[in-house]
Amino acid sequence: MLRRECNRVRPGRRAPRLRARVVLALAFCAVSAGGIDAASQDQAPPSYRLFLTDGTPLVSSGEFARANGRVVFTIPLGWPSNPDALQTVSLPESAIDWARTDRYTDTVRHRSYAATHGEEDYAALTGAVARALGDIAFAADPSSKLAVAADIRRQLLEWPAAHYAYRAADVRDLTAHVEEAISQIRAGSGHQSFDLSLVAMIEPPSEPLLPEPTLQEAINYASAIAQMTDRPRDRLTLQESILAVLDRRRRQVPEDWYSATRRVLVWSIDRERRLDRDYSGLTSRTLRAAGKITARGDVEALEQLAADARREDGRLGYQRPDTMQALFQSLETSAGKAKARREATDRYKYRSSTYRAYHRSIDDSLEKFDEVAEDIGAVKALTLLKGRRLSKAEKRVSAIEVGLLPIAPPAELGAAHDLLLSSARLMREALRLQRTSSGSRDTETVQNASAAAAGALLLLDAARARIGEFYQKPADP
Repeated sequence: MLRRECNRVRPGRRAPRLRARVVLALAFCAVSAGGIDAASQDQAPPSYRLFLTDGTPLVSSGEFARANGRVVFTIPLGWPSNPDALQTVSLPESAIDWARTDRYTDTVRHRSYAATHGEEDYAALTGAVARALGDIAFAADPSSKLAVAADIRRQLLEWPAAHYAYRAADVRDLTAHVEEAISQIRAGSGHQSFDLSLVAMIEPPSEPLLPEPTLQEAINYASAIAQMTDRPRDRLTLQESILAVLDRRRRQVPEDWYSATRRVLVWSIDRERRLDRDYSGLTSRTLRAAGKITARGDVEALEQLAADARREDGRLGYQRPDTMQALFQSLETSAGKAKARREATDRYKYRSSTYRAYHRSIDDSLEKFDEVAEDIGAVKALTLLKGRRLSKAEKRVSAIEVGLLPIAPPAELGAAHDLLLSSARLMREALRLQRTSSGSRDTETVQNASAAAAGALLLLDAARARIGEFYQKPADP
């Protein structure tokens, strides 16, 4: 009735006639709009659904979210309108029929909007249209009339898309009235052109809503989700929650259905717990053995350990892929450590045997350095060495240098050997400067001797570190 009455109003060619008929038509439409969807406002918003690829319509309490290849949603446990509990779960996106799910979601949003804010927003729109057409009817300047008309037409064209296509047909009728008013203005003012850019008017969603599920159906849907989820912890938690709701609502469902459903749930929960124990034991045993094998550097034994774990995983039915992936990654890390330890051990054994002679000679040289280190430290501290002590230190340093010169170091220790020689030469220079300054008390010469001694000790420390690292035995893990 509303649409027919609104369509029956047609403004005439003269401005007074346009003014009266347009205002009358919009006033009637605005007054009549309030009762159109009163029934929908009394209805509870329908539940969202996610349709599996096999057509199963899962219930979602509120909207769902998609992220990283998964869909996350909340399912009601119990009566959907008044659930005993809510549980958040996730499924792979590939399990969902998204074309149908999206259509159904549009329908739910449309109905939910109609039941809450639809009529209020539509009344505001019709009021804005009525005021705009009133401004058009009473304005004297044709350009002002067209500007107001263009703005309200734009609002009408954009409104359905922004409001879930609510009252789309009525908005289309209002748009027709505005466009007819624009035609009247153009005809009366002589305007030859006006931008009437077209915007596609969307239609309300047509996917039919399903009836709200019964208690049995809601429990069956939740059980189906539990079987589908690929995360064992989520599956076990959901099944335990379903069992609790089932026991609480026992008197509200058929006894035979209750018994059969409970039996399946209990069996599944026991199985999940048993699998948790089995995989936990497998992980613990494997990691303990891996620690001992890694200490030996036995890479082959670690590979055999991983193969044994794979066979055990197969025996258990490959039920914990995330757990096994973490275990295998840990074994790969252990294998890397074992390989590095074995290489370090082999390197130590090779160097200890191949360069044994150099090692002995260096040990002798380092002992002689230790014998003269106290004297060189005194020179560094600006202490004057006198008489026999100075002579004895000079002889020791000379012997160190003479002993190092003929030694042929391994290529890897050539630089370290040169540091030892440079250290001995700097020590010799420091002692020479000491002797030079002992009679003259030349402060500058004493300071130069101290600097040479300091440099000699630094070079000696660097050489010791390199040689020690070269011959270092691998530490126990």
